[in-house]
Amino acid sequence: MAKHDIYGLILAGGLSTRMGADKALLLIEGKPLLYRLVQQLTELVQHVVVSVGTPQREELYRKSLEELGEKVSFVTDHYPKCGPLSGMHAGLSMIAEGYVFVMACDMPQLSEGLLAELMTHVEKGVDVIHASDQPFHALYHASIAIQIEEALKDQDYRLMGLLRRLQTIDVSLLEQHGVSVFTNLNTPEDYNKYRQGQGD
Repeated sequence: MAKHDIYGLILAGGLSTRMGADKALLLIEGKPLLYRLVQQLTELVQHVVVSVGTPQREELYRKSLEELGEKVSFVTDHYPKCGPLSGMHAGLSMIAEGYVFVMACDMPQLSEGLLAELMTHVEKGVDVIHASDQPFHALYHASIAIQIEEALKDQDYRLMGLLRRLQTIDVSLLEQHGVSVFTNLNTPEDYNKYRQGQGD
């Protein structure tokens, strides 16, 4: 499959408070979840950026990615401890132009078909193209980094509030691609259930 002419951005700067352990480093089939996501995403996009929050976490994640660590770029927050908007701002600011496929590091399923479907809407020129109310499995135009920064300066950290101010397309895909694409590993129970389903 040919790569899409876009960047990928993985948001991996969260605190993982509900999980009680770093979600990006959870083992899936013997590899950290972040490794699995980078491996999948590098096959679908031109380059992958990982938003890591802090420089200390960059060092930790680079080691966890082994050989893949040389194939990705890392970016740290300009507005620390401000939630996922901070990670999105840092990543989109670095990428600067074009559409970016943004996903959270706690979503272990990446669908080629889903990304391809979202890409069919890029000619419409909207700010955000997301799937079935899933803002962290979506295409964002890098130019919206300006609006995100304005929200951060206003201390408005609500992603859904930001989306309401942007031009968005909500693509209904659940029946076509399955709910499992949007699986989130937020708690130990989520993680154990997912691993059992994978036969891990």
